Amino acid sequence: MDDLAYLYLDLARQLDLRDAILVGSSFGGWIAAEMAVRNTGRFAKLALVDPLGIKVGGVNERDIADLHSLPEEACRKLAWADPLKGKVDYTALPETQLAGIVRGREALALFGWKPYMHNPRLKNWLHRIDIPTRLFWGAKDGVVSTTYGEAWCSRIPGATLQVIPDAGHYPHWEQPDAFAAALAAFTHT
Repeated sequence: MDDLAYLYLDLARQLDLRDAILVGSSFGGWIAAEMAVRNTGRFAKLALVDPLGIKVGGVNERDIADLHSLPEEACRKLAWADPLKGKVDYTALPETQLAGIVRGREALALFGWKPYMHNPRLKNWLHRIDIPTRLFWGAKDGVVSTTYGEAWCSRIPGATLQVIPDAGHYPHWEQPDAFAAALAAFTHT
């Protein structure tokens, strides 16, 4: 995870970003948080959408659903308020898109497998985030609960949590208009 955070921070420097809005969702939210605890100099605000990345429960408590061990239908029920919105006909996708999905899943397993989808040290460094931060959470997220979101929020100084109704783990896909309006309201204040 360190390598990913530093890679994207170097990219931000190379692109000479100034006052950019850093947004990350799920695994990408974890990466964005890892970047922000290291250096927020090029960013004006941070928006985290149902991020993974921290452990808040006990050693034997699962904070993050193990989507790798569940059948596709069970995963959809956890990740989507309306599981039909997450249904994908993989047989209809072109080879290039299928290859992209597989590469994404490989990367997720490589970077997030052990320990499972979190950095044991990250929650101890969230206090270093020194830019306005809002967490956006799908009200019906079964991958990571709103209680998990509240734990994130409590560790980032001044952070706020905004729950998106009728959305699961991907509010930007499931409720795009409501999500876009909420994100715009945050970024334009």
